Amino acid sequence: LPSEGGVITISGLFYHTQRVSVTVGSRDCPVLSVDYVSIQCRFWPGTGASLSVTVADTGVFASSTFSYLPPIIYNVTSSSPISTSLGGSVIIITGRNLGESPSSLDIRFGGVRCTSVDMIIPHEQYTCLSPPGTGTKKAMRILVGGQAPSSSLSTFNVSSFTLDYHPPTITSITTTTTAGGFVTIFGYNFGQVDASIQSIFIGSKRCLTPQQAQHFSIVCTLLPSLPPSNTTIIT
Repeated sequence: LPSEGGVITISGLFYHTQRVSVTVGSRDCPVLSVDYVSIQCRFWPGTGASLSVTVADTGVFASSTFSYLPPIIYNVTSSSPISTSLGGSVIIITGRNLGESPSSLDIRFGGVRCTSVDMIIPHEQYTCLSPPGTGTKKAMRILVGGQAPSSSLSTFNVSSFTLDYHPPTITSITTTTTAGGFVTIFGYNFGQVDASIQSIFIGSKRCLTPQQAQHFSIVCTLLPSLPPSNTTIIT
């Protein structure tokens, strides 16, 4: 069944055709027709897999599972091929069976979830904003209702779409004496979390225990004997 919903056919043996009811997941599936060997009901738009199906026939219950068709991806584009460490590049996903609820989409780059998922065309097109980050070649992953895109029907390979972030840029640095001390480095694209900073060198000496503040500054501790110059940041 596509994410737009439609008619479900359930096969079996049903003895009390006037008293049969069907529930899929937590929602009723209104019965359209029923005979002794099959039931047809119209189910709602949605996404997901292995939803429980319960048929009630005069106090007798039977159960099975039901899955919507997996998403099909036709294309993914970005407003910018390279993102700042703040994120915010607009990602456009076009396809089928994408559902009609932004909460059903899980879109990630390098394991970090996109923000501000918005529906443009129900079931067919969504946008999101790239997440904050650093580095290059952050592979994309999409799940819709927990289902990965169909590899046989999709015309676009989601994992081939990667996100690159701009490298860090230094605009200024505070000074300290040869006795060492705290140094503050200003710039942009430093990343969001301390773990994104692999190392900082001032001259040939490592600046220790870096601490960040919102992508634009880093404070680190310089050991004695070297004035700050020739700063290198690796993220």
